[in-house]
Amino acid sequence: MSGNFPPLTRVLSSPYLRCLQTMTPLAAAQGLKIEESDALAESQSTAAVKLVRSLAGENLVLCTHGDVIVEILVTLADEDRVDLGPSPRQAKGSVWALMGDNGSFSQAKYLPPVLVETV
Repeated sequence: MSGNFPPLTRVLSSPYLRCLQTMTPLAAAQGLKIEESDALAESQSTAAVKLVRSLAGENLVLCTHGDVIVEILVTLADEDRVDLGPSPRQAKGSVWALMGDNGSFSQAKYLPPVLVETV
């Protein structure tokens, strides 16, 4: 990943085909395997938040669905005080990278669909 973001440790995805396709170029570029998780599937907000909370402190990217990412981002902003920027986005085909520090997330970076495919 570019910029001041540290090396990724994990790439997580909903098992839905479009999420897996979105993550494939990024995972390959980082030399990481995509970890499929049913917790990131549509309508799994509670399970997704629990999964992400269990990974606090790691540097990861995840791909999920609109109804799920909103809950994850709200949790990060409220519980970890992660700055999501002035207007957090959840565009189709986008990815959020999460930087961990001392058992919580300290930074979040939105990767628009175009950037995801070229990272």
